[in-house]
Amino acid sequence: MTFAQTVRIDLAYKGTDFRGFAENPGVRTVGGELRSALEQILGETIELTVAGRTDAGVHATGQVVSFRTGSSRLDCERLVVALNRMCSPDMRVHAVTAVNDDFNARFSASERMYHYTVLNAPQGDPLCADLEWHIPEPLNVDAMNQAAGLFLGEHDFTSFCRRPKGQPESVLIRKIRSAKWVPLTQERICFEIAANAFCHQMVRSLTGFCVAVGLGKCDANTFEAVLKAKDRAAAPPIAPPHGLVLKRVTYGAADEQDR
Repeated sequence: MTFAQTVRIDLAYKGTDFRGFAENPGVRTVGGELRSALEQILGETIELTVAGRTDAGVHATGQVVSFRTGSSRLDCERLVVALNRMCSPDMRVHAVTAVNDDFNARFSASERMYHYTVLNAPQGDPLCADLEWHIPEPLNVDAMNQAAGLFLGEHDFTSFCRRPKGQPESVLIRKIRSAKWVPLTQERICFEIAANAFCHQMVRSLTGFCVAVGLGKCDANTFEAVLKAKDRAAAPPIAPPHGLVLKRVTYGAADEQDR
């Protein structure tokens, strides 16, 4: 009988030149590149589970992946070196860890945190154009924080995400634990948001709502009406992907906050 080990990988990547994490034939993806390297090193077929399936252009500094392997070639310390040697420079593996068999990068996670960076200045920054959303018009950050405060708690976010085909409405209920806009520099602000989980494009949709409020295109208090509509057309346009970063995935500790 072959012994199988569950393995956790902590990694970061710049998503600019990837078509997201999930594998897609004919295009370059984070999952595709990582799986290919793992299979070459371990000499067996690998199936990856990821904490957050980031879209094309979205970045990560705290992504987590898990997989099962029965390979005799598994050496966690050497695997870090080998993966970083084989993968492109826009992906870096921080750690490879042998974990308990019940660990699952997606289903064991208790909280995800995302950051979204906005450059609010007359001119964009060409060196960071693929890492932030440039908005030249002045933003009312206080109004944006008022909007973000309304996100807290458990809601049905149907209006703020792309509904999975064939899925019941209950899968779109999420609990937001924190949401705020934080100044980074005189011209840059960051939206920090954490929840038990997020629906597809939900963070970008909530960012877009805050920006619409900050530009005076809608009032923060319309959030409840948008929620009740359960219609994505009721929400303002979503933010572009390139300002979004998956910053952290938490396992275990965040559960205690709900008890």
